[in-house]
Amino acid sequence: MLSDAFLSRLDTLQLAMKGRASGGAGGTRRSRQTGSSAEFSDYREYIPGDDIRRIDWNAMARFDKIFLKLFMEEQESAVTVLLDGSASMGEKWDSARKAAEAVSYLALTGGDRLRLILLQEEGNRVSPRLSGRQAFARLEQFLDTCAPRGAGNLTEEVFRAEGLGKGLCFLISDCYGEGGIATALDNLRYRGQECAVIQPLSAFELRPELDGALRLTDSETGETVDLLADREALESYRRALEAFLREVRETCFRRETPYALLDAGKDFEEQWIPMISAAGMI
Repeated sequence: MLSDAFLSRLDTLQLAMKGRASGGAGGTRRSRQTGSSAEFSDYREYIPGDDIRRIDWNAMARFDKIFLKLFMEEQESAVTVLLDGSASMGEKWDSARKAAEAVSYLALTGGDRLRLILLQEEGNRVSPRLSGRQAFARLEQFLDTCAPRGAGNLTEEVFRAEGLGKGLCFLISDCYGEGGIATALDNLRYRGQECAVIQPLSAFELRPELDGALRLTDSETGETVDLLADREALESYRRALEAFLREVRETCFRRETPYALLDAGKDFEEQWIPMISAAGMI
């Protein structure tokens, strides 16, 4: 869990979006529509966490339901966090979860609507739609029920993600898998998502300390590989890692998608704000 001191630091920040908000009410982002914030647009049903000052009491008395007034200019954005839940995330799960919590906290305190989707082979798990600072506790409770397991196919799992309207989407994944993340990002962009990618990798993946004859086991498939970890093998791994990270970065760059590499071997709270600031996510 994130510390209270760290959450207080996040209170001064807001997620960055190139586009404008496209739906909801009571948020702090500008919508694509024109008009002043006092110009009435529509109604929707109240969801716990909404600003009670926007309740239409006359509509409530008439329909026996709580409705919120929507206005033209000030509208909230839909923020979706896609969290890779495959077994390969095991060693960096703590950092990946904290990244999901930090993004979610920024969305909730920024007046946005939030939903977290755990991407897993056996079927994606979806949190309730959340709104308001007080909903952060519900987000943490949902994450408490999540754990990485099974093989992963990021492209298929992203394709299965339902209910994605226009909005901001954070993909938190180690980006492993055949074909990379290009097709997944293209699908999200096609569905109106303004994407950002956070790639957590473990200290072992980034700085392997191996020596001698070893047997490595794939965390997803259980397959084993016998390896002699000499200087040549480690240099070959270093080159492969650099090529892999370069491919991920370039895939994001070509799609104007902010990208950040999260080092799970370092203190999360010390690196998070400088990392996402440099990536243009806040």
